[in-house]
Amino acid sequence: MKHQYEFDFGRICLKPLEKEDIEPLRLLRNQEREYFATQHEISKENQEAWYKSYLKKEDDIMFKIVKKDNLQEFIGAIALYDIDWKNKTSECGRTVVDKDKAPEKGIGMEATKAVCLFGFEVLKLEKIVGEVLKSNERIIKVDQRAGFYIVGEQGDMYNIEMTRDSICLN
Repeated sequence: MKHQYEFDFGRICLKPLEKEDIEPLRLLRNQEREYFATQHEISKENQEAWYKSYLKKEDDIMFKIVKKDNLQEFIGAIALYDIDWKNKTSECGRTVVDKDKAPEKGIGMEATKAVCLFGFEVLKLEKIVGEVLKSNERIIKVDQRAGFYIVGEQGDMYNIEMTRDSICLN
């Protein structure tokens, strides 16, 4: 959905994903596709179609991640989606960080904490859920340190969730 939300946490800032961000996002997503449930390569045309569809959704908030010391440089993306406004829940995911542009440790965790804090504080969500590949040990550790906990599994995926009380702010 088209939005104007911005949210700061630690060394990063979440800003609205704009049209000029979709090509760097596509390239980064293709480079890191082994970490996603959907692992096919994304074409420029598919990315543009996805972005047009995304803009029409009312339950999907996609952010680009930038560092506070360089607000113009796209270093990644993260989202809250499938937002259930009535039940105050959302899914968190689509997380990808460019390690060449952001080699510092902890940027992905800061982005995860930022988007979840945004969900709890701004959107007034009660629970945020997600899915993570069992083989993605790095992201499982990041998610758990951020405050997610594993609540189940389905095939090659863990189901995770976080509540307002389980988020870890330090």
